[in-house]
Amino acid sequence: MQPTSQPRIAFLAAGFIQWTGGLDFLRLCVAGIASVLPGTTWPVLVPDDTVGQRALALAVATKRRLFSLAGVKPAVTPHVSKDHLRDAISTTGCSIEMHSYYGSLQGLSRAMRNLDAEVVLPSMMSLSRHFLQPWIGYIPDLQHKRLPDNFSRRERRERDRNFSALLADARAVIVNSKSVVRDIEEFYPQSKAKLFSLPFCPPANPAPLDDIDEEELRPHALPGKFFIISNQFWVHKSHQTAFDALRLVRNAGFPDVHILCTGNPHDYRAPGYVDRLKAGIARDGLTDRIHFLGMIPKRHQLAIMRRSVAVVQPTLFEGGPGGGALYDGVSTATPVILSDIDVNREADLGVIEFFRAGSAEDLAQKMVAALRNPPQRLSPEATLSMLRQRQRQMGETLLRIISFVSGSATGAERENCETIQNLPVVPLSK
Repeated sequence: MQPTSQPRIAFLAAGFIQWTGGLDFLRLCVAGIASVLPGTTWPVLVPDDTVGQRALALAVATKRRLFSLAGVKPAVTPHVSKDHLRDAISTTGCSIEMHSYYGSLQGLSRAMRNLDAEVVLPSMMSLSRHFLQPWIGYIPDLQHKRLPDNFSRRERRERDRNFSALLADARAVIVNSKSVVRDIEEFYPQSKAKLFSLPFCPPANPAPLDDIDEEELRPHALPGKFFIISNQFWVHKSHQTAFDALRLVRNAGFPDVHILCTGNPHDYRAPGYVDRLKAGIARDGLTDRIHFLGMIPKRHQLAIMRRSVAVVQPTLFEGGPGGGALYDGVSTATPVILSDIDVNREADLGVIEFFRAGSAEDLAQKMVAALRNPPQRLSPEATLSMLRQRQRQMGETLLRIISFVSGSATGAERENCETIQNLPVVPLSK
């Protein structure tokens, strides 16, 4: 366990373990603090189901079984085991211990007392203002405000209720970007929580830079020259912009260029979306140039990314700069062509070229430029050095926030706990 001279921190897995982006965020938090306080074993608290939750899970399983018998395939949220969670966080080189607790506020508080933990983070739900130990909240984005059509009325109400409680009860709430801070200030002006925007921090892990055997990638039938999009197929990810751009790239004299797409091709909010995309691809004569790889092993995705001309990220909305695709692109030293929405402009690491969001013409110009004059990639050594520096910055920022909520920060630290020294972005064209 942690030496008594260090802050006694526990990490909360509730709400993160069944969401890939959430798991990545939790991993970044642990790795950041571990980079500042090495040699520590960090407790990760994983909730067990309460009696009510087990009853609900049984009802949901029964409903899914009935749907299946009727020939309807219901949406399924994959279960993430503790072993998977441990393996995911351990890839950062951190030492962790998994601790189960009864999935209630009382159970969480009891587990923290047993561990002698002073503070817990991050929490996606309010732990209440009366919770016995200091805690830090987390809000990923306000998509339900900016893109309300992506949610049902009930979902919007639930998110509003959850975020309102979080912002009323937490002393501090962390977010992934200054853009989310501005959204919270606009839509929740009565917020009592102090908001902290964390630095853009892709994973500092040598594994994404390690190559794998070509034979292992053979089933993916990689073309000779391709761009890659690594997004879920949600409408706001704007795959159509990239597909229209590829048509323009072909017409500009590059008929042998492909786009590979990884990610879940199903969106319960728009069930016919991918079929409409494929119909448009066929009309444009690009069926043999745009490939849907689906959900593939992460190490395959990163290896394919490294072999691409560049990552294309045409997204129209994100909670953090560039979403997971940008984080992976920077971590693999792969150039990224990125839409210029405000949140993406906060990206300040890596080899990046911005294009006008939603403009297939501007994206095509940037793709052609990358084909004609491939950008200089950072070396693995330079990439790891850059990422480790930013990882430490992430850890220092989180430790200042922990001092703030635990009441141990000095006046000067409270004034400066949001200070972040950014590193310069490297333009893709250089």
